[in-house]
Parts: sequence; structure tokens; C-alpha cells
Amino acid sequence: MIEKFKRDLAQLGKPFFFVLVSEMATLSALLLGNMTISWWIAQRGGAADLATFGVVVAAASLVAIPLLSPFGDRYPKKLLMAIGFIAIAAESVVLALLAQAHYYHLTTIIACEMIGVCAMAIIMPCVQTIAAELVAADKVSLAMSMQKVSGSIGGILGPALGGGVIAASGIASALWLHVALLLVAAFAATRLPKAVSVSNRASLGLGQWMRELGAGLRIKWHVPLERNWTLVNLVVGMFYAPAIGMMAALRITNLGLSATWLGATNMGIMSGMFLGFLGCASFASRKLGRFRALMSAAALRVLALLAVGLTATPAAMVAAFFMLGISQSTTQFVGVTHRLLAMPAEYRARNASVNILAWQISSTLGPAIAGVALLGASVAQCYIAFGILIAVCTMGLSLVPRIHLFLGLDHDAVTGWYRKEYPEAFPSKTTSDA
Repeated sequence: MIEKFKRDLAQLGKPFFFVLVSEMATLSALLLGNMTISWWIAQRGGAADLATFGVVVAAASLVAIPLLSPFGDRYPKKLLMAIGFIAIAAESVVLALLAQAHYYHLTTIIACEMIGVCAMAIIMPCVQTIAAELVAADKVSLAMSMQKVSGSIGGILGPALGGGVIAASGIASALWLHVALLLVAAFAATRLPKAVSVSNRASLGLGQWMRELGAGLRIKWHVPLERNWTLVNLVVGMFYAPAIGMMAALRITNLGLSATWLGATNMGIMSGMFLGFLGCASFASRKLGRFRALMSAAALRVLALLAVGLTATPAAMVAAFFMLGISQSTTQFVGVTHRLLAMPAEYRARNASVNILAWQISSTLGPAIAGVALLGASVAQCYIAFGILIAVCTMGLSLVPRIHLFLGLDHDAVTGWYRKEYPEAFPSKTTSDA
């Protein structure tokens, strides 16, 4: 495996190693921070506070993501990522000091999280698209796979460290570890290689800014495949987001288990993603075809959610989250790479921002839906109900126009496909090129 890693890295260039380090540190820090804060709120405030936190933070992202997304297409991504990580580290220092003083106040925690919301609105589009800027088109799939494997390793380490540290030393210690990981991510971001093509662009005025953002949203809407795929993901996400977020913490808490098991469930999903990106997703795609692999992954996700609701055995629950990871990696491998290559390079960061925006809408509505559902049902019953609803909604993917044709194209044929098939959606001279 190590030899294969070296061969793959040699194809991409040794400087790409810092992309992998950055991805690993980013996912590790992100999951550790989310898990620690969720556990803190679940223990001190319960379901009501956790639902309020999820709704408010996600709603703030709805504003931050569209307003800040053009940064990723206008300024150096490595600089934006480094500044963003340092900003979140500063926020985490404040939260660590509050936890160390045994001070819990939901409004204060939410206020601190607003810094992270703004920073992540800038960072995530950069993280999702930077690989495509650093390598040739025929190497994008390899680069993204290696990036996802690296992120999955970080995703395994983050919850493992977080769960262990919370159980051994408490919330404050886990938040200090969060600060350290963010500083590692910031350092790695400063060491990223230069993009294949670099442009020095002028600062944006408000009018130009809004025109660029509008162009990205217009393309998303006027490409039918993108529009419908995004809408299906948005609806599915309303039930999936709380299932892997707030409901997981509540399920562990209601069963009387320690934070170590919450870390284990997070490790389970990331271990599944690691195995998927290491080759399982690619194997399924080759053997079944991309569309069948996509639908099989969706079915596996439903079965896993039903299992979480039906079992009270911690080990079985971790296994179910592992299945969720396999499903998620396959879904991303099949769809995300193709959709990224199909989008013109100058719109990729903004398109990624719209995808993140759709997830944030789901993340805003999801906790609210879960909160209402929990008033009349147990967490286990909600998992079963949400699994059934996701199964119904996922069937919408089969109705997305031209999805079979699109997923049947190879990477060379799909590169720039949106502009070729829907030229009316793309102005001849974009605002990005002006």
C-alpha cells in the first residue's frame, strides 16, 4: 500500500503531499470540533439546545456561503485556507477557555461559532476544488481519490482522539487539541503548490461581486442535470444531516454510553469512507457501472440508518455507521468527480459553494424537523422513519434528466460537458475573465 501511495504521489508531484496533509488535518480538526461541541451541548443542554444550535449555525451559513463564496474564484486558495484555519483556531481558544472555566451558555457558544461559519464558508469551496487546479485533467480523479483517502484518515483520527480525550480529560482538553490541529492545517495550507494557472485579479466591488455570484447560481439552475441532482440531494440531506449529526449524539447519550462511543461512530463512518476511497467505490463503479453503484450506495445508506434505529448494541451501531461511510464514499466517487469535471474551471468554486449551500439548507431544516419529530417519538424511531423517507426521496435520482448518459461518459468526454451541452447557460465572456 505504501509503495502504491508513493507511485500515485509521483504521478501528481511531490508538492501535492501538502494537499494531502492539509486535507487530513482539516477533516481531523473539523470532526473533532463538531463532535466535541455536540457532546458538550448534548450533556449540558439536551435535545432542545442541540437542535437550536444546529438550526442557528446552519442558518447563518446560508448567508455566509453565498456572500463569501466568490473569494475562492478570485484570490489564492492557499492564503484563504490559512487565514480561515487561524480564525477558527482563535474561536476554539475562546471555547476551550469557557469549557475550562465550566461555563456553559448556549448563546455565547453560538456567537463564537459565527467566526467558524464565516471561515468555513471560504475554506470549504477551496478545499473541494483545489485538486482540480493543481493537476492535469487526466489526473483529477486520482488526485481527488488520494485527497479523499487522506481526509478519511484525518476523519478517523479526529473522532478517535476527541472521544478518548473527552473521556480521559474532558471537553476543554479536546478543544485545545482542536486548536493544535487547526494550526497544523493552516501551516500545511501555506505550503501548498502553486496552481497550474494563476491570475492576479483586481479587488471586487459589490456590484461585480453580486454579478459573479449570480452567474454561478444561474448556471446551477440552467443546467437541468445539476439543478435536479442538487434538489434531490437537498431533500435527502434534510433527513440525513441530523441522522449523522445531532441525533447520533442523542442516541449515544440516551443509551447511557460515554463519549468514546460517539467517537467510535464518527470513526466508523470515516473508516467506511477510507475503505471506499481506497478502492471499494472504484471497484463498485467498474463492476456495476456508475449509475447502479450510485443507487446501490443509496440503498446501503437506508439499511444502515434502519440498523441504527433498531439496535441498542454499541458495536452494531458502529458497524452501521461504517456502512454509512461506504455509502457516502461511493456516492461522492461516482457523482462528485464527474460533476466537477463537467463544470467549466472558472465556475468550479462557485458551483461547489452552491452545493455546500444546498447542504446548509438541509442542515438548517434537518435539525428543526428532527426536533419536532423528537417531541412525539424516540431517537430510535426517528432513525427508522428518516431511513424510510430517505429511501423514497433517493428514488428521485433515477428521474434526473440524462443521468444515465452523463454517468456513462469517461473522464475525457465529461470534461467541459456542461458548456458543450448547455452553451446558453454560459456567457461567452464570463465575469471571472473580465
